[in-house]
Amino acid sequence: MGKTVKGSAQLIKGLNTSLVLDVIRRRGPLSRSAIARRTGISNPAVSTLIHHLVERGVVEEVGKAPSTGGRPAHLLRFNPRAGYLIGVDVGAQKITGGVVDLGGEIVTRLSTKTVSPVRATSRLIALIGNLIDASQVVPDRIWGIGLGVPGVTDPMGQSITLIPGLEWDNLNVGQILTEHFSVPVWADNDANAAVLGERWRGALEDVEYGLCVNIGTGIGVGLLLDGQVYRGKMGAAGEVGYWVFREQALERQGNGFGHLESFAAGPGIARRAAEYLADTNGAESRLKARGLQLTAKDVFEAAAQGDPAAVAIVNETTEVLGSALANMCTLLDVERVVLTGGVSSAGEMLLQPIRRIVQAVVPYPPEVIVSRMQEDAGILGCAAGVMEQRTNHIRFSTLG
Repeated sequence: MGKTVKGSAQLIKGLNTSLVLDVIRRRGPLSRSAIARRTGISNPAVSTLIHHLVERGVVEEVGKAPSTGGRPAHLLRFNPRAGYLIGVDVGAQKITGGVVDLGGEIVTRLSTKTVSPVRATSRLIALIGNLIDASQVVPDRIWGIGLGVPGVTDPMGQSITLIPGLEWDNLNVGQILTEHFSVPVWADNDANAAVLGERWRGALEDVEYGLCVNIGTGIGVGLLLDGQVYRGKMGAAGEVGYWVFREQALERQGNGFGHLESFAAGPGIARRAAEYLADTNGAESRLKARGLQLTAKDVFEAAAQGDPAAVAIVNETTEVLGSALANMCTLLDVERVVLTGGVSSAGEMLLQPIRRIVQAVVPYPPEVIVSRMQEDAGILGCAAGVMEQRTNHIRFSTLG
């Protein structure tokens, strides 16, 4: 029989504060009595909680409801400018960040090149400082910093345990950033962050079961299951870049990347194109002129113009990606798949072959689309992750 844990008055107040604030944020403007009905909290308790939230500026009165014969009730709404969050999407090539208000509006965006693993931490710190300066937000109104990283983080969202390409393994990035900025820090996988962003303001807003597939330097999947991000026991759920689809996969990749992403992510596409050209001398290919600077974007652009070498590489890539996605969808029975990351900018040339395979294989095929938000999804998701942690740890009652 499980042990019953009794909550203190402070704990219950914190829970009720979070519940009231969430209802106002999602459903407002609402009257106090409407909030009481939706939350199941008594009218006097709601009034007390609202008083503290109004004092702190997180909730504001916005007029009165139509009279039903008695005194008109005051309407309350969430004030998104009461606080701000910083969301930063850390990539192997670029770091992109934004200052986000509590309603999900990005008020300032900046980016910088990652340059090298050694300098990436200092560039991250500099970018966050520049974001705060550029936004002109008073520092004590910054509620926290969220990071999306192309790897695995610990359950507390503080340390990065695995991150191919950046050499940040076992780095306590939470401690580093908290020491610099004196605010809470939360780090998560970039695909998980993208799911949270799409769930907040994007293509997964009305979805309970969905996937966010990030195809960039690597390949990762964020899993939205029953309305919640599923991270797994070690926080490594969705690391499909390590999936195998041929015998050569038994030879572990020396660069830390998995077999699938080494084949079908951006660098893998460019590498395979270069190898194809070397094997055939590239006599009839537009790609030969790019030489060592060849990118996945070049390959897709050349394929759109009918270049035979590029068409061969793209067909091979989309067949593997489509098969991988079909397997995921058959296993998880999701309703929508959102493609993000640099390779997804190929648009219909990537999307149509993947859709065709998914439609042909999956018993109940989901909708497959390209994200309209792209980098903004990661920024918003990182901010949403901080918000989620504040709610889970009942910190709305202190409001920073």
